[in-house]
Amino acid sequence: MSVIEVDSERVIQAAGTAARSAATLGAEADALMRHLNALGDCWRGGAAQRFQSVIAEWEKVQKQVHESLGSIREALHAAGQQYSDVEAANTRMFG
Repeated sequence: MSVIEVDSERVIQAAGTAARSAATLGAEADALMRHLNALGDCWRGGAAQRFQSVIAEWEKVQKQVHESLGSIREALHAAGQQYSDVEAANTRMFG
């Protein structure tokens, strides 16, 4: 027998928090990229080329993080909503 206790509102609120955090991280990452890319105006040579490769890899990781946070947000929202819906349906069954 399963025992379930969940505050569906808090789960849904956590989805909102994840969305806001993703937006904040995205804005910070964009700002950082602007600053790092601006180095291209004053930095040339082998080290600069390697640095650009590192930046390209970092951009891929940042995109994965953003997508993962989106998936977390969606899952939290869906779970919270489903818990809420099931509780409402069960409550209606009993009158």
